[in-house]
Amino acid sequence: MTMITHLEISNLPFADPSIEFDGQLYALIDNGGLPGLAKQLDRTNARWISLFAGSRDEGALAVAPLLILIDGNQNPFQQQAMLNWICEHGTFTSSILFMVSQLPMAELACRLALRLDATLPDNIDIVLRYFDARVFEQLMVVLSKEQKTAFLSVADRWWFVDRRGKIQPVDAVFSEAEMHKVPLSLTVEQEGMMLDASEPDQVAAFLRPAVPVEYANMAPELRYDFIVRHMGAARMLGIYATHELALYCLMALLHGEKFSIQAPWATVLGEVKSGKSDFTLAVAQMEFNDVQ
Repeated sequence: MTMITHLEISNLPFADPSIEFDGQLYALIDNGGLPGLAKQLDRTNARWISLFAGSRDEGALAVAPLLILIDGNQNPFQQQAMLNWICEHGTFTSSILFMVSQLPMAELACRLALRLDATLPDNIDIVLRYFDARVFEQLMVVLSKEQKTAFLSVADRWWFVDRRGKIQPVDAVFSEAEMHKVPLSLTVEQEGMMLDASEPDQVAAFLRPAVPVEYANMAPELRYDFIVRHMGAARMLGIYATHELALYCLMALLHGEKFSIQAPWATVLGEVKSGKSDFTLAVAQMEFNDVQ
């Protein structure tokens, strides 16, 4: 089989025939993150099931999580074409999970759909978007050992594609009997950790339309670390609000990685750190001076 481009897939079973595993390989993909996915799946005759099927959200196929069978008996050229398309268009969308499961496809889809139901403190019901790889990654951090074991028990192994476009394995212990408790109940601490982990993504969502050219010119695999790095630098100056962290990252994107230690920004940021100046107002004044 030809190497699939755009993804580091050396740990995936379909990339290495010497790796033996029980069950079938599946992809779980956020359809909202890959426009055109359903059409591509139809073109390659792939088998897939929407996790929203049979629910009140059944009509929302455009944003549904799709369970896709990676069938070893499928036409190898069609399978390769499908995987290449998914990898090419989805590597940096945080939309891709893979798993190996011994369950029949329909049963697996039903059990995965159950994992969409969660409650926050005060019995607030939510749709747990774990099919978003960013959510899945942090979920693996915040869940208790028992919760994590039960959540993953539909498969022998999982993989997610992280924000840097790297494939990350997650070990699991398969259970034929359902172990997961519905709905998944998150504590105040778990909810807080999930929200904190999403802050760089909120900054990215601000930067993308604010400075589209500069953002697009940055290599996708470098964007997340760039944002985290400059959020950390901003916090060292006493800047904590998400909108101001985003503004600080924007300045770094426009003026360069070392803008904070160069004139005139070094002086301005020194005043921000000492409390003599408000960061947002200081940026507005600096930008106003630049156009004079």
